[in-house]
Amino acid sequence: MRSIRNALLGAVIATLLALGAATPAAAAASSPAAPPVAATTPPGPSPTTTPGTTATPSPAAPPTTATPTPAPAVTPGPTSTPAPTPTVTPDTTPTPTPAPTPALTPAPAPVAPAAPPVGSTATTQAAATATATNFVLPVAAKTYYLTSFFGPRCIPVQGASTYHYGVDLSTNAGAPIYSIAAGVVTATVSGTSSQAGYIAVRHLIDGVEYTSIYMHIWSATTQVTVGQSVAAGQRISEVGSSGVSSGNHLHLELWKAGSSGSEAQNAATFLQPRGVDLYASAIAVTATPAPPTCTYYAAVALNFRTGPSTTATIIRVLAQGTAMTHVPGTVSGGFLPVTVGTQSGWVSAAYVTPTKPQPPATYVTTAPLRLRTAPSTTASIILVIPQGANVGPILATSGDWRQVSYAGRTGWVHSAYLVRS
Repeated sequence: MRSIRNALLGAVIATLLALGAATPAAAAASSPAAPPVAATTPPGPSPTTTPGTTATPSPAAPPTTATPTPAPAVTPGPTSTPAPTPTVTPDTTPTPTPAPTPALTPAPAPVAPAAPPVGSTATTQAAATATATNFVLPVAAKTYYLTSFFGPRCIPVQGASTYHYGVDLSTNAGAPIYSIAAGVVTATVSGTSSQAGYIAVRHLIDGVEYTSIYMHIWSATTQVTVGQSVAAGQRISEVGSSGVSSGNHLHLELWKAGSSGSEAQNAATFLQPRGVDLYASAIAVTATPAPPTCTYYAAVALNFRTGPSTTATIIRVLAQGTAMTHVPGTVSGGFLPVTVGTQSGWVSAAYVTPTKPQPPATYVTTAPLRLRTAPSTTASIILVIPQGANVGPILATSGDWRQVSYAGRTGWVHSAYLVRS
């Protein structure tokens, strides 16, 4: 047994010795795994100088650490990102902008005048441009009187203007009115006793827009409608006396359009160099130039103020019929600057008249007369007015009863006992 054990032990020792001698070869046999490291890391002497070291696996670690090769592989991602950015940006931005601009701009330019009129349309402007070439009288020659010039004037009737924006041609009611030039009808307003009716026609003359206005007509739509093109000399309406008017006449206005608004023109002097003479074609010119001052009268009890406004301080109340002087053509916001005696102030233009108002009629009693609180024989008696007493003007009427004032008291009396003084 001992000999068998010794034999086995000897065999084990011999095997171990054999294995120790074989280790370098085994290391060399396993080194082919290292060449990839040599390919990645440039100077590969380290594996050659340490062939017998078991530390050989450490070179295998660098490849794992160096295997960050994926990191460079990802880097191209950012490189590809900038490429699309520049390509997309220039393409989209400029392309749409230029296309619409030239298409829209030229279209209106040839049609519209330099200062396009407010509320005008391409259609109506084109119509006016095509035909506004000659000029005619607005009413037939030698059928009218020229009764009022353009410019400052004395107010002819209560409610009229002190600056006249037109020329007045007085003629028969219903006389035909003609358009002074070719154009397009822009307004038709029929008149009433309180509002002047008118027709407006827009013209394009020498490249400038003008509007002629024909006022005081009754019906504005007997001959034309808004938007209709009319020729020079075409009948558009009939003479009337609507609104504030002293009689049948045509009030002809002409307005020139501008960048800051329209400006009134003297129709007579505008038409004269164009072959139409409103003065020479009249039966007579009865208009007179405005005097340095005009005299007016208070049509009612009238507030005399420090300024041209209802908020200005009232200096005093002018009694009906009070005279005042005024420089023709001066007006501000419907108020006239006037002088009453030595005092200057402002009054409403609507309540002055060029003719002195007649004082109202006054009445006297024909018998002792009861002044009552109401228009009835059952009403309370205020006092008894003696026979022959002047009770002043009639203040109000109710059937046969009249309201009067006497001795500072106001009441009702029967009209049977009153006569005009």
